[in-house]
Amino acid sequence: MSCSDWIQFAMTIITLIGVIVSLIISIVTLRQNKNIIEESNRAYLLFYIDYNPQIDMYFLIIKNFGKSIGKLISLEVAPELDWSKTTFKQEISPLTKAKDILLAPNQKVSSWFEFNEYPDKEFDIKITYSSNNKVYTDKYKINLDYIENIDWLAQYPLDDKTDDNKEVLYKINNSIRDLTDKFR
Repeated sequence: MSCSDWIQFAMTIITLIGVIVSLIISIVTLRQNKNIIEESNRAYLLFYIDYNPQIDMYFLIIKNFGKSIGKLISLEVAPELDWSKTTFKQEISPLTKAKDILLAPNQKVSSWFEFNEYPDKEFDIKITYSSNNKVYTDKYKINLDYIENIDWLAQYPLDDKTDDNKEVLYKINNSIRDLTDKFR
């Protein structure tokens, strides 16, 4: 083999290696893009407890914050919510017993629950749901002690310096915001 043959052979090998590396990079990038698209377009089901001081009521809410339909498989709350621990006894099961609920994007289901004199204030949540043929499980804590430290879960809190006219306007504004949130 001549020197030019060796050079052509070496260039062919270098080109082949470059093509293989480019192919591997392309495949890895496509897989990452697929995962990013799946994550951004899946359902994100969340259980939370909302408080409305205007009517002094707590609401249990399951909402889909994602971009596709989600199906609630199970919701575990520890310690379990139990109407017998409340002052207002109910014979119905709380929303936390719900299963097999389909939620469209931004759709929510809610029901009220009495936490005013409820002994438990901290809850461990485990929510399992499916979206786009995959099953997801999220675990987190909810602590209701924060509610005693705030006037309202909105943009305009009240303080001791707020005059009566402003206070009324803030309450009207907060009520309108609350209604707007409920109809979304």
